[in-house]
Amino acid sequence: MKKVLLFLLFLSLFLLESITCVAGEVTIKWFGHACFLIQSSQGTTILTDPLGEETGYPLPEVNPDIITISHEHFDHNYVRPYKDIPRVLRGLSPYAKDWQKVEETVKDVKIYNVGTYHDKLQGREEGKNSVFVFVMDGLRIAHLGDLGHLLTSEQIAAVGEVNVVLIPVGGISTIDAKEATAVLNQLNPQVAVPMHYRTDASKFNIYSVKRFIEGKTNARTISGNTFTISKEGLPEGLQIVVLNYK
Repeated sequence: MKKVLLFLLFLSLFLLESITCVAGEVTIKWFGHACFLIQSSQGTTILTDPLGEETGYPLPEVNPDIITISHEHFDHNYVRPYKDIPRVLRGLSPYAKDWQKVEETVKDVKIYNVGTYHDKLQGREEGKNSVFVFVMDGLRIAHLGDLGHLLTSEQIAAVGEVNVVLIPVGGISTIDAKEATAVLNQLNPQVAVPMHYRTDASKFNIYSVKRFIEGKTNARTISGNTFTISKEGLPEGLQIVVLNYK
């Protein structure tokens, strides 16, 4: 009887730990442009599309476990300050400029990518782009990189169900406010975080986030650059979270 009770106690503790991992909070911090630090409840950190000084934003002072690069433009692939990190996952080959398939598990995070384009002409103007999807703590988070077009049905299926979408809205070199709204309707997430738009620090000729959130009653602005989200805390409908880069 004692052995049975010990086994049941061990099993309950194991199940509790598993549930905790699934139900943990994910922290998302924005550094400007398309650069975020995403941290799982287990402490695994991913830096997306690292920016350089030329963008006008301060360099992130972080030590990530993983860096993902959606495409090889200078404002998205500045890895020089992070030489000691264990993994750099590139959506495109830095030489062939073609998509590279990424399907990795790093610690408690699963990562895969989906090939898209940087423009509406299948890459003939701006080249190719990769969407990265991160699966952690029961959440699926998509970073769209410099997406330049509405998604095809094949791309939507490849991305799969997502809860949080980090989406460019500044136009000019990516989708604009109207197109970003359409892409969100395609992916149907519960949370959207706009990125790649003009701020007081940005040196790029792109539009501000105001065009994207204008008239949207489901948008809220956070004074800082960080918010947390959990599977249990997902809203019922779409909520847009606008972050400050500082």
